[in-house]
Amino acid sequence: MSFGVVRGFMYMLLSTFFFAVAGPVAKALYGIGWTPGSVVLIRLSGASLLLLIPTLLALRGRWGEVRSHWKTILLYGVVSMAGVQAFFFLALEHLSVAVAILLEMMGAPLIIVFWLWARTKQRPNLITAIGVIVSLIGVVLVLDFRNASLSWVGIVMALAAAACFASYFLVSADDTIRLPSIAFTGLGMGIGAVAALIANLAHLMPARFVTTDLDFAGLRVSWLVPALLLIVFTVGAYLFGILGLRHLGATVGSYVNLTEVPFSAIAAWVLLAEILTPLQLAGGIVILTGIVLVKWGDIEAARHQLRPRDKAMIDSRQDHDPQKPTQSSRASEGHV
Repeated sequence: MSFGVVRGFMYMLLSTFFFAVAGPVAKALYGIGWTPGSVVLIRLSGASLLLLIPTLLALRGRWGEVRSHWKTILLYGVVSMAGVQAFFFLALEHLSVAVAILLEMMGAPLIIVFWLWARTKQRPNLITAIGVIVSLIGVVLVLDFRNASLSWVGIVMALAAAACFASYFLVSADDTIRLPSIAFTGLGMGIGAVAALIANLAHLMPARFVTTDLDFAGLRVSWLVPALLLIVFTVGAYLFGILGLRHLGATVGSYVNLTEVPFSAIAAWVLLAEILTPLQLAGGIVILTGIVLVKWGDIEAARHQLRPRDKAMIDSRQDHDPQKPTQSSRASEGHV
């Protein structure tokens, strides 16, 4: 294994760690009276300010690309940035961090499978279908209907976050956009911050900021500590994610991204003393198994689609190869 691949794994693990810890940090702020609107606003606005200069530097000479893809960039900012975080932090008001993360992280790939099925009219292969069914069984286990404190409002919010997260993957996979990843992320953060501000002013997600000390990881700290950590973790998650994906690629990177689930459970346990029930832990393992099967099915389907195409390309190259003897030349060679 090359050093670049190892470094890519480390970057992706750091990225998923930062994403996972952001949830418990935000929930700690809920304990002193913050609202989802205030958490989303400070996270997106703070992150967009930190990324402002790198974004402007990356956009030098590329503003034509911004004008060409402004609709996609707008969708990315409103749905993939503001939407994901707004619905996720709304879910945290009603669910534990681990359950909310599980529903978001595992729901998004399933939504992508069904979306591509409906759009392309191509039914998933057997391995993918088995993976979807296994994942849905895992979701039922994670929800643990015996738990009386389970909130249907939280479940709906987490699934809405999963839908927005699916949009994030679909838009990010658009290879027609030639913008650097850091510029695309910075623009999305800025648009998401504006969307969060509009939602606050319209009282759709009202913001309430409380500047008192709070209990955090067993310590009594100022509200500035989790607020600043929330911003830094957001920037770190996206930047390390970009660096990791450049070394690993999207397919392998998406596998590593699943480590956010155990990271979030550990972070919630350390920071908030939240733990999953044994049934929910089993459900998480079942969901991971299903997602692996879904991705395995996608890889197999792509491999089968490439084989005929590769064969056609080889035949085409042979037909145009000047070194390849023609039928007449072979015949003449036989008479020599």
